[in-house]
Amino acid sequence: MAIDKEKAKDLLESIDEIFDLFAKGLNEETKNFLKKAVMGPAIEEIRKLVEDARPPVLLVMGRSGHGKSSIINALAGKHVATVNDVKPETPETIPYLVTFEESFSTWQIIDTRGIFETTKPTDSSKEDAVSVLKNSILKYSPDVIMHVVSTPSTRNLSNDFDVYNEIMAEVKKEHSVSIPTILVLNKADTIGNPREWPPEENAKKAGLLLDVINYMTKDVLNVERTPLNNNFHYRGFTFNDSNYVGIIPVCSLEDDLWNIESLSDLIGNNLSEEAKFDFFQALKRKEQLRKVSSSLIKRFTGIASGIGSTPIPIADIAILTPLQLLLITIIGGLSGREISKETAHEYLAAAGVNVGAAIGIREGARQLSKLIPVGGLVISGSIAGAATYSIGKSAEAYFFYNKKVKVKDIKKEIKKEMKDKDLDTEKNEVGKEDKEVKWKLFKFNKKDNKEAKKNKDDNKL
Repeated sequence: MAIDKEKAKDLLESIDEIFDLFAKGLNEETKNFLKKAVMGPAIEEIRKLVEDARPPVLLVMGRSGHGKSSIINALAGKHVATVNDVKPETPETIPYLVTFEESFSTWQIIDTRGIFETTKPTDSSKEDAVSVLKNSILKYSPDVIMHVVSTPSTRNLSNDFDVYNEIMAEVKKEHSVSIPTILVLNKADTIGNPREWPPEENAKKAGLLLDVINYMTKDVLNVERTPLNNNFHYRGFTFNDSNYVGIIPVCSLEDDLWNIESLSDLIGNNLSEEAKFDFFQALKRKEQLRKVSSSLIKRFTGIASGIGSTPIPIADIAILTPLQLLLITIIGGLSGREISKETAHEYLAAAGVNVGAAIGIREGARQLSKLIPVGGLVISGSIAGAATYSIGKSAEAYFFYNKKVKVKDIKKEIKKEMKDKDLDTEKNEVGKEDKEVKWKLFKFNKKDNKEAKKNKDDNKL
């Protein structure tokens, strides 16, 4: 399972209703403040993540026969584009809308006609392939371009880079943007002896791949680079200050895929925020989705901490449980659970809170408040932030790593977070006082020095 965008809408409506119920005893001023300052931003975060998510647009360019279509199929994990190893297969630009039903996600992949073909594909237009490619990039405005090159052909690509640079200059002129481009060295298995594979088990093949990468990065592109994996440099590099954001060698053979995950990670890291969700959810990349979860926890913690700025003290931290319940449910959804009250209840039951049978989402929120060791106290920013962060991280550990959670452990973690936050505040105050003291001493010393100089001058006279 994954996050169903339609069910996410229903969840947001339920959470909004729960907040109204919990805030029933508050005066209008406090209630409106909390809704605007706390629940509003929290719900907006989920809307941005889920409702505003859109399909990533990925464009594939390169010569015919270098494996553009097989790269598309390898990334999607299923047959999308037709592969032909003998003659050019793609007559024109083909936009594919790839559906991942189980993941409630879609991608738009633009497969372009091969450049510098010996023969034209059947039914292709009279327009030359370079013009078709240029117009396709301008038309579809892709999030990421994959420039696919056959690894054994890397020494014959000067025309390809000239074309690429010409197109990118025009795109920048018309759209004022630089589209991140990944140089994909496909057919990595075919350089040298194809039987010496994979490189992890064949030192000679690993050395050949690294030689090709070094040649492309140092001699051809002349870019500063950082290895994707410090242990295995032949898996690729990322670049700084270049239209090309990295180089990744891959094997896209259906039964012998290699290094495709490195390629998908680099694509995901260069997508805009609204396109990342569908991309990683379709791939079921748990580690990448966990990073989304961690980022969300930090933002929710910041929102909860803002409670400390309310002008009217609030005497029960349970008011924050709708926000925390929303966070738990979304973390569960990112891990692959269904977006529903059952997901939140699963976490509560795992933590040792007795949720009972057929419990509603409203009662789930009440039960959640049992995890917080400070119910009934006046809420401060440190209490609210510490509770939200600790509950979020324990939910993440449970859903993503199947780690057991217990009420006493969560309470202990909340208290530790509160202590750390108080210490940070104290340090900041001390630092502020130190600066004030130093400034006063500086002013006094300056004044003393002036007076000493004046006395010295008077004595001379």
